[in-house]
Amino acid sequence: MDFTPSTSERFRTVLRGLLAVLGAWGLDGVIAMHLYNRVGRIAGRIERMLLRFQAGRLWRVTQRAPTKAEGPLVRRKPAVILPRRFGWLVLAGKHHAASIGLQLQTVLSAPDMTELLAASPAAVRLLRPLCRALAVELPWTQTPPKPRAERTRHPRKPRPKPEPFKIPLPRGALTWARREGFGKPC
Repeated sequence: MDFTPSTSERFRTVLRGLLAVLGAWGLDGVIAMHLYNRVGRIAGRIERMLLRFQAGRLWRVTQRAPTKAEGPLVRRKPAVILPRRFGWLVLAGKHHAASIGLQLQTVLSAPDMTELLAASPAAVRLLRPLCRALAVELPWTQTPPKPRAERTRHPRKPRPKPEPFKIPLPRGALTWARREGFGKPC
């Protein structure tokens, strides 16, 4: 009898462990509750995606442009803005958060999860903020830089050099100066 937990069970265990210790890290109450709710939603959505992926029924999500009747897409300002710095939750939770981050990295490097993350950009979008907060690198999501097309460089036209010591004067200034006697030898 094989008692090894599946990838979804391991993922659920890691995120439930994170949820269990969130309150003990001394975070602000509003941020802790918002993070608790967000991690719970992420856990549920990723687990459902993984189960659908293992069953071969992963949804392909395509973005559609808003119709003219709907108007432009307007985003509301979020009530709570979580920090975005890499590893901010590890700074708050110290070694507890670091160990949860390592466990999460181990679960994400499982073959099932790597295949899911390669097949579903939505799963990557869901996990990226959590992985950044726990200082987990996502090497499988880094796309190589696009090859740059060779640019044809056109030679520049040479700029005309100004004549030395020539000061542009307004029109008629020389005739006025001559009439007044400027420029005559003394």
